[in-house]
Parts: sequence; structure tokens; C-alpha cells
Amino acid sequence: MKQKEGNKKGWSNSVKKIAIGAAVVLISLGGVAAVEKAQSSTDKSSTEKSVDSQEEKMKTEAIQQEEEKDQASIHKNEEEEPNQSLQEKENQAENSVEPNQSIEEAAKQQNKSIPDMKAEEEKVKEIEIEEEKAQETEEKKETKPKVDEEEKADKKNKEEKKQENVSSSSENKQEQASAQQSGNQTTPSTPELPTAPSNEENQEEKVVYLTFDDGPSTHTQEILQILDAHNAKGTFFMLGPNMKRFPEATKAIVEGGHEPALHGVSHDAHQIYQSKDTVVGEMKEAQNDLYHLTGVRTNLIRTPYGSVPYMKPEYLEAVHQNGFELWDWNIDSLDWKYKDARYVNGVIHDIETKSFKEPVILLHDKQTTAQHLNDLLDYLSAHGYKMKPLDDTLPVVHF
Repeated sequence: MKQKEGNKKGWSNSVKKIAIGAAVVLISLGGVAAVEKAQSSTDKSSTEKSVDSQEEKMKTEAIQQEEEKDQASIHKNEEEEPNQSLQEKENQAENSVEPNQSIEEAAKQQNKSIPDMKAEEEKVKEIEIEEEKAQETEEKKETKPKVDEEEKADKKNKEEKKQENVSSSSENKQEQASAQQSGNQTTPSTPELPTAPSNEENQEEKVVYLTFDDGPSTHTQEILQILDAHNAKGTFFMLGPNMKRFPEATKAIVEGGHEPALHGVSHDAHQIYQSKDTVVGEMKEAQNDLYHLTGVRTNLIRTPYGSVPYMKPEYLEAVHQNGFELWDWNIDSLDWKYKDARYVNGVIHDIETKSFKEPVILLHDKQTTAQHLNDLLDYLSAHGYKMKPLDDTLPVVHF
């Protein structure tokens, strides 16, 4: 039994050794296969890499050959046209590519790669930018000397003016000092040179003539006071009976430097305009009344209601033959119509809208006229009018 068990154990041990040896062989065979497989994959990748490297090398050599061709063509163009400007080269580069042509098409047409075309475009743009900068610097260089010269000229003018002011001030001080030193010494007087007329004197004088009919009255003194307050003079066409009724007012007109004038006697159209004799007769009667009260004679007359339509041609000839000068007016204040201040606005409107060189204004010696006369004179004074009386040297105003 023991011998059988020992034989079994020996058999089992031998089987184990055979199995282990077989396993070792199998493992070694598998490792060799794996190594061969890895070696084959390595060889395959190395061959692929070598192929890729050869292709890249060929591409690189092709690009280099194209660049060398481009450089050779550029050198050739430079040798053929040495005087060609950079701007012309740029124009050629721009003209080589059509406006609607893409970069890929231009590259194919010129046998160039796309990167090369883009690089050339970028170079052209850089050249353009550099030329613009150079042009700007040249313009600045050209303008800067001009600015410097103008600044120098301004500075020089300021210095000259400063010197002139200093010299003038010193001269004034010397004159003052010499005047103080002379003191009580008498020096021969030097003739004064005529001064040039001022601008105000050269301007044409604006004159207006204020005429008052139908007086004198109880309001004459008030009117005279308003005229005096504005340094104004008027002309009073007076009726004979009123002069007799208000002798003090009649004298005040003459004494105040105003012009006395004649307006007849009746102020009735049916009486005065009966004939040429009645017209001349009333004027002579009023003339005598003025002379007896003031010692003054006048030949200025105004017929009632004006010369139209009552003064016929023979009437006009008759008054002229007797030495009278007949006056009408060119602005009617309508103070005989309006019983308030509206007549003032009417006169101002006519002065501003009508082209009268010297307005002759019809007014009346009455209460409403006196009440608002100051407003009219304020306007005339503010607008530079001189208010003067009529006289026999002026051209008469007729309708």
C-alpha cells in the first residue's frame, strides 16, 4: 500500500513538472509573438512617419522653389525698371488681382500659394501706412515754420506796441512836468487849429414844424409852456378877433420867439371865399390887428380849411400880388376830430410811414391838443427832431 501511494505521488509530481514546462513554453511563445507584433507596429508607424516627412519635405521644397521664382522675378523687374516708384509697384500688385476675384483664384492664376498672397497683401498695406505717416510728418514739418514765423511776428508787434505806449506815457509825463515848471511864466499863445466836424454835425438835421390854428385862446399859455420845456418853437396862425380877445397870449407868442401868422377874421367859408377881394381883405385886417398889439408885421397866412378847394387861381394870384405867402400842411393831426390822445398816435404814424423831409403838422390852439401835446413832443425829442418855426425864407408847402 505504501508503495502504491509513493508511486502515485511520483506520478503526480512528474505530471506537474510537465504541465509547468508546457506553461513556460506557451508563455515564452506568447511573449515572442507580442514582441513581434509590437515590433511590426513600430516598424509600420516609422514607415508612415517617414512617408509623411517625405511629403512635407517635398511640399516645403516646392514652396521654396516658388518663393525663389518670385524673388527672381522681383529682382528681374527691379533691374529692368530701376526708376519705377514704390507707388507704381503697388498699383501693379493691385491691378494683378481683379476687384471681384477671390484670393484663391488669384493664387491659382499666379501659381502662388494662398499664404503667400495674403502675406503680399499685408506687405502692401504696411507700405501704404508707412507712406501716409511719412507724408503727415512732412506736412507737419512744412506748417511748423509758418506757425513759428506768425508767432514771432505777433510777439514782435506786441513788443512794438508796448514800447510805443511806454514812450507816449513818458512824453506825457515830460509835458506835465514842463507845464508845472513853467508855472506863472507867460508864453506866446499859439493859434488853435480848426477841429474836424464830428459825426453828429455831418449828419443831416431832422426838422419838424408845429403849426397851431384858430388862436389865441385860454389854452395858449399852456401850449407855450410845453413848447418851452422841450426847447421847441411853433407857428401860430391867429384870427383877428381872438388876438384882440387875448392880447397877452398874442404878445407871449411873439416874446417867446415863436412865429406869429395870420388866419383871417371870420373863419367862415361863405364870407372869406366870396371873392379874391374878401380873401385879401380879411388877411390885411388880421395883419393890422397883430401890428397894433405887438408892433410886428407878418406875411405868412393860412386860409381856413386850407387852400383846397376854396382858393381859386385868381385868389392865389391876388394874395401873392399883395405880398402874402400861403401855407398848407402835409400832416393833419386830426386833433379837431379826436377829443383824446389818438391824434398823437396819428401824427407818429404819419411821420414814420410818409416820406416827408420836413413835416409841417396841422394842430389847433385848443384844450385837448394842449392836454396831450407833451406826449407828441417827447416822441419828437427822443427821435432827434428839431422843432422850429416857419419863416419867409422856406419853400412853402401847398396841397
